[in-house]
Order: sequence, then structure tokens, then C-alpha cells
Amino acid sequence: MPAERYTDVSIKMSEFLLKITGLSRTTNSAEEIRRKLTIVYTIVALVYGVYVNVVDIYHNMDNLDHCIFLASNTLNIVLAMFKLSVINFYKTEFSDMIVYAQKHFWHFNYDDNDKILFAECGRFCKLWTVFLFFVTQTALSFYAVVPISANIGNNNSERLLPFKMWVNLPLTVTPYYEIMFAIELLAVQQIGASYICPDNFLCVLNLHVVYQFRMLQNTLVNLWSNIDERTDIVEYSNKCYVMLKKCIRKHQSLIEFSAKLDDIYTLPILSHMVIFSVLMCFDTYEVILADVSPGTRLIFFFHMIGSFTHIIFFTYICNGLVEESTNISTASYSGWWTILPMTETGRKIRKDTRIMIMKSMRPCYLSAGGFFPVTLETSTAVCSNFFLLIPFTLKMTFWNPVRYVTVFCP
Repeated sequence: MPAERYTDVSIKMSEFLLKITGLSRTTNSAEEIRRKLTIVYTIVALVYGVYVNVVDIYHNMDNLDHCIFLASNTLNIVLAMFKLSVINFYKTEFSDMIVYAQKHFWHFNYDDNDKILFAECGRFCKLWTVFLFFVTQTALSFYAVVPISANIGNNNSERLLPFKMWVNLPLTVTPYYEIMFAIELLAVQQIGASYICPDNFLCVLNLHVVYQFRMLQNTLVNLWSNIDERTDIVEYSNKCYVMLKKCIRKHQSLIEFSAKLDDIYTLPILSHMVIFSVLMCFDTYEVILADVSPGTRLIFFFHMIGSFTHIIFFTYICNGLVEESTNISTASYSGWWTILPMTETGRKIRKDTRIMIMKSMRPCYLSAGGFFPVTLETSTAVCSNFFLLIPFTLKMTFWNPVRYVTVFCP
């Protein structure tokens, strides 16, 4: 009988984001058709976003503040396009990972000790998903708030859109203005979902893998019961060997799952690490130095908060994957396998345990393009690069104290 499937806010939100971006797993032809239509809609929204920002940059080359705002938007869109393209390329492997997680991770068939760890994992995932959704929606909402507040008191011929369209159409006249306003907001929402969808699912999935390694450690530690003079040592060895083989199979499956996760996400992780420092410099400039509206300043403020939190949280759980996969060796060594008799079963237990310990000495990890494993040190290095790029950014903006005062004290 299959285990009952578990679900919570983080899993539901991840599945919803996968569905609206066209990355969800399909089980029949109707779902596949809807998925393809969703992919087409996502591609149209992303291409439309790049087109609008690039054309606006071309027409505002003399306005540095506005160009940086548009360049930051373009980088975010291009980054989302690249992540979605890579995951679509590994569509089969990605669907297999979802099925594996649903079958082996998201269920209620755990013992009492594992249920405590599973509940802790669920709380972390819920907290992360709710925070990410709140920050993203808050930042995106200002794309609508800024033009609405700017249009207060203006006549119909001066109404502003979230993004200016350089076309010879009466876009300030009703109903064309309302239609274009809705189209741009729908595109913004789809771009935002495409941007956070791969990262959110990766963090949730990776955190569950970390706690699966913790559960395996508990199983290995509790594998050996007490031995006294009444214990049938031969029967005891046979029972331990049966349980040890289950642990070995689970360990192998977790290693394989981590390797598949790294194969799919290694390039998206690298792209995010490379672009992060540049985006943070743009965000810092728009928040502190640029002569822009308060709404635009808040867009970049919440984007900066979300990006920093994402890097720290993501590197934290990646570091947890390295540590917990390595701790399997300690849990394996701490058993009583060394005092078992040298029977055939006893020799097999010793051999398999030694192999498991040696296998654990090479930890599982997620890498950035295969160049380096992602750990907590990665967030330190990326943030250091960001702070090193700030003086360069300030030099390019020709910043002066008078402008700084006018930004914060108009």
C-alpha cells in the first residue's frame, strides 16, 4: 500500500509556480497541451519584457538613472529566461525528481523520531516560501503603484504606464490605456513568477534532502540494540545486516538524487551567482543615489532584501547538504559492528560499513557550473565582491554630495 502523500504551503506554492510557468509534470495529453500553452505565454511575457526595456534604454541613453533601472529589469528577465530554458532542457529528469520526492519524501510514513525532523523541515520550507512570496509580490506591486500615484491630478493625455511604450498609438486614451496597463501588469506578474519559481523549488527540494540525510543518521545510530549474555549474536547480526542494507540503499538513492539535482541546477546556480553582484550594485544605486520616485526606490529595496536573503538561505541549506551527507560516516562508525563475530554476516557488515564510511567522506553538494561547490563561504565571497563593486559603481555615476542630499531631503 503506497504511503499517504504529504503536502503543505511550501509544496502547494511550489507546484502552483511550476504550473503557471509551464514546468509542472503532466500525466495526460490534456495537461501536456495546457503546459505547452503556458510555456508559450511565459515566453511571450519574457520576450515582451526584454523588448520594452531595451527599446526604452535606446530612447533614454542620456538618463543614467532610468537606464540603470531598465538594465536591472532586463538582467532579471534574461536570468529568468536562462533558468527556465535549462530546466525545460532537462524536462524528463526534472519530472522524475518530482515523482521521486512525492514518493519518498512527501509522505507520513515516518517513525516518531523522523516525524520530528520532518515537521522541522516543513516549518523551514513554509517560512521560506511565505517570505519569498511576500517580498516578491511587494516589489512587483510597486510597478502598479508608481504610475497610479503619478497619474493622480494629471489629465488623460498625460497618464503614465508602468513601462513606456514607444509606439505610435493613442495609449493614453481609454480603453487603450487600461488594456495596455493590464497587459503590462500581467507580464510583470508572469516574469516575477518565472524568476522565483526555479529557485523556490530548488530550496524546498534541497532542504528536504538535507533532512533525509539527518533521518538516515538517526536510523544508523539506532540500528544497534543492546547486547547482553542472553542475546543470540548470530540472529542479532542477521537482523542488523538486513536493516543495514536498507540504510545503504537509501544512502545510495540520496546520493543519486543529489547528483541529479546538481546536474539540472548547476548552470542556473552559476548564472545567478555571476549576475547577483551586478544586480546588487544596480539596486544599491537606485535605492541610495538615483533621482527616482519613492515607488521605484522601494522596488529595488525589496529586490535587494529578497536577493540577499535568498543567497544566504540558499548557501545555508547547500552547506547543510555538505555537512549532513558527510555526517553519515560518523553515524555509521558509531555502531557496534566492530564487536560482531567474524561470521560470514559479520564480515559483510564490516565490509559494507567501511564502504559506506568511505563513500560519505566525499560529500554531496550543489555546484556552480561545476567550478566550485556552493557553501556558506560562497555567500561570503559573493557579498564581498558586491561590496568591492560598490566604489566602481559610484565612480561611474559621477556621484556628488549635493545630489545625495537632494535624493533624501527633497
